[in-house]
Amino acid sequence: MASLVYGAMRATGLTSLGRRLSNGAVVLCYHDVVPDAEIDDGDASGLHLPLSAFERQIRFAAEHFRIVTLDTCLDRLARGTSLRGTLAITFDDAYEGVFKHAWPFLQRLGIPAAVFVIAGAGGRDEAFWWDRGEVSRAVTPESRRRWLTELHGEGAAILRSIGADAPPRAEHPPRRAAPWATIACAARAGLTVGAHSLTHRSLPTLEGSELRRELVESRDLITQHTGILPQYFAYPYGLWDDRVRRAVQAAGYRAAFTLDRGEVSPQADPWTIPRLNVPSGIGDAAFEAWTAGMYLRRQEIA
Repeated sequence: MASLVYGAMRATGLTSLGRRLSNGAVVLCYHDVVPDAEIDDGDASGLHLPLSAFERQIRFAAEHFRIVTLDTCLDRLARGTSLRGTLAITFDDAYEGVFKHAWPFLQRLGIPAAVFVIAGAGGRDEAFWWDRGEVSRAVTPESRRRWLTELHGEGAAILRSIGADAPPRAEHPPRRAAPWATIACAARAGLTVGAHSLTHRSLPTLEGSELRRELVESRDLITQHTGILPQYFAYPYGLWDDRVRRAVQAAGYRAAFTLDRGEVSPQADPWTIPRLNVPSGIGDAAFEAWTAGMYLRRQEIA
């Protein structure tokens, strides 16, 4: 039903009208990009976008928006300059697929982007916990709530809670973080590198030194491996509260990004900038509507 509605919105011109009426910037959030042949029909995370869909979305964005760097977006916000018609592209988690497939495509088109790196995952030859098949089979709204609160979003604890602390089985092509050398090479080629914490834990559940470690040690480790001092931070799981926001600001980041869907208005708070999380199963008409600020429902954020 949703695809029919979005298709009708496109056909009647409502999507185009919404885009023309928008007064802010759009910041897209992707995770992984993989070849179409490697798509796993059993993947329920929505994180692994087919390359063909990514290419269509980016070509659409390039035709209908002015794609800018995060620096440009934040400069405009700071000066009070119009953000109308601008769009920025970000990736969370620094999956290897981003550097193999998405970044080369963006480079060919001369399109800027940013990647938020989980500093403690760089160079580790293992899957992220949320990509494990056991996790996909165990997740429910209630289990997910418990994982991100009582278990702090900590991968090892979550895997133990479902009896999955053994090495993962090779259920699909590997979905792992990129090596540091790959990230550093892309940074030298112009990819903006930001921090996505040290261990991807749920920051609102952490106190004192643990919270600071996620914010500061992650930045130091990224700088050590890439030579780049990250200016931007992305909240793991999109979770934040006022205390975490203040800690990110105090740590010296220029801005921080949520997964609270919406446009970046001229009045946006630099440390709670919204992003549009793009799930792997989204259709073209829905993507066009979402980038125009038109949504039928709120998607689940993984």
